[in-house]
Amino acid sequence: MTDHTVPDETDDSDRNEPTDDSTAETDGALGTIAPALRPVVAFVVRFVWIVGRLLIVGGRIAIEYLTDRERRIGARRWLLLEGNRWAIVGGLVASVFVVALIGGLTDVVGIAKAGFVTSLFGGIISGLFSFVPIVVAVNQLTISELFGTPDRLRERIESVRAFRGTIEERLPDVAVSPTDPGAFLAVAARVLSREAESLREAGTESDDTELRERIDEYVDGVIGQIEQLKARSNEENLPLIDVLLPMMGDGYAENINAARRIQAESADALTARADTLLDDLREMYRGLSILRQYYKALYIQQELAKLSRLIVYSGLSAFLVSAFLILIFADGAPPAGHGSGMVVFVSGALAVAFAPFAVLFSFILRIATIAKRTASPGAFTPRGETPDYRQEEW
Repeated sequence: MTDHTVPDETDDSDRNEPTDDSTAETDGALGTIAPALRPVVAFVVRFVWIVGRLLIVGGRIAIEYLTDRERRIGARRWLLLEGNRWAIVGGLVASVFVVALIGGLTDVVGIAKAGFVTSLFGGIISGLFSFVPIVVAVNQLTISELFGTPDRLRERIESVRAFRGTIEERLPDVAVSPTDPGAFLAVAARVLSREAESLREAGTESDDTELRERIDEYVDGVIGQIEQLKARSNEENLPLIDVLLPMMGDGYAENINAARRIQAESADALTARADTLLDDLREMYRGLSILRQYYKALYIQQELAKLSRLIVYSGLSAFLVSAFLILIFADGAPPAGHGSGMVVFVSGALAVAFAPFAVLFSFILRIATIAKRTASPGAFTPRGETPDYRQEEW
């Protein structure tokens, strides 16, 4: 008779369970360590989840902009010209903070070695001193435009007065043109609009159908430019950049040449009134080109002075924060240890130290773009100054 022995169910469980000594030791360790780590682990997990979601959403938005030509051009224009400079500075500084914080919390970039932290911020302090000659050079460039001989200053004032007079005499209802840049641009747009509509009326007097169509097409282009100017300069006390931006998108030399082409190719069919109005429009476009260059010079002068002041402020703050952090790590481990709080503090200090570079990048980017896109005030339009709706890529 064969005995069938039923295995003891407790054998396997006993075989998989740790011994009493190891169980007690593990429970004791978890009891002392887990409560201390639980808030930090929860914070890290939550933070990484949020950052991951932001990266996914940002990646989708970036892909949409890269695949859509109009959005790509709009995003590029926002970054180079229309975007708020402080938004760009804040985005750059926040990016440095987030990257440093993630690297610190995940031990990719550790702060356990005090020598690494002191060397990093010591190098930042050395780099900040290079900003001194930049600030001096910018100040010299700005101040040099404020001085000149009395004859030169008188000549500049008289030239501006004469230009204002040419605008005022074309509008009988405007005795004295405003001194506000935006309001003056609106007056110039009114003059241009009135003469363009007069040209359309004069074109109807001709018996040449092709000429009437060319004049209508030309006037439609002029009206489109005027609407853009009116939409952006219909308020007083606008910042100078808001007045300058609507003038950045059109090459006025092309409008001058288009009027000359009509006069040259249709001289026999043009009436005397239409020919005079085309001359007036050419003169107005020359005036707008001069006005754009004058506003550009004023803007760059003001912006460079503002940039000098901002670099001094942010550079001083970055120097003090970097020096203070070096003092904390001078004796090795900081008083608070190398916990998550110190990682946040070091990441914030690194972001503050990066702020002067972000300010320089943001403001110089727009100044250089404006200087590039208005480099030719004459009768030529380089590729860099071609309007966005006529040029797909800058």
